[in-house]
Amino acid sequence: MTFIKTCVRTLLTIVQKGAYCLSYVWFLLPIISLYVFKEIWCNMDDNPAKTDFYLNTYLLIFLIFIIAIVALKFRGKNTQFAIASGVAFYMILAFGFLGLFLASAPTGFAEQYPIPEGLEYHTPLKSHNTPDVYDDEVEKYVCQTDTTTYLQIRNGIQGGNYEYSFFYPMLPEGTIYLRCYEATTNLPLSEKRIKKSSSQQIPGSTRFSCHVRGKKFTIYEGDWGGYYAARIEVWFKGTNGDERKLAEKIYAVEGWMR
Repeated sequence: MTFIKTCVRTLLTIVQKGAYCLSYVWFLLPIISLYVFKEIWCNMDDNPAKTDFYLNTYLLIFLIFIIAIVALKFRGKNTQFAIASGVAFYMILAFGFLGLFLASAPTGFAEQYPIPEGLEYHTPLKSHNTPDVYDDEVEKYVCQTDTTTYLQIRNGIQGGNYEYSFFYPMLPEGTIYLRCYEATTNLPLSEKRIKKSSSQQIPGSTRFSCHVRGKKFTIYEGDWGGYYAARIEVWFKGTNGDERKLAEKIYAVEGWMR
């Protein structure tokens, strides 16, 4: 118990000293936030992952700035406190503006990558509010002798949100995950995010079965209502580290607008 109290006191001392130091350089934080704001603005159209990184960075800078403002108050620097508080207010407004713009601004991704005439593609199954309904429905489209039916995609709650189910013959223990590409240029789509969100560990099976059911993932490139062709690949990674592609299918998809 004494050790915990000592650790807490040490941590509080570090925070106090850090806040005290921040109160001397508080004016640098808004300057850094301006640079971050610029990066968000420049990347929002074509790099969602980098945009989200800088959005999180902006929020972190703002939180640190609040700590510096509190330290100014405790130091009795009322003039600097008032100026910093005003700057913080405008930082909040700027963040709100970014949020509204990101939520509504189209990227034109589908216009850049139109679906070629004659390209064969599939349409995701319609969304259902009741998971049991979807489970019954998706089984109807799967045939053991038709490998093109093994992967089934359905729409999620919003455009760009999807769920996938995957059926396959015997597989050992390992992990199943997705990789997505724009079908005409092989441009990776939401590469790291999709791999992480779509990953499903499986215990292995000795027969044809559903290995993944209703696993959610999101495609960020694009806008609501703007459809383009995406090649969705199913990959398997065994416990020994070996990876192999199990299936692929082209779907008409839309991107998720924040």
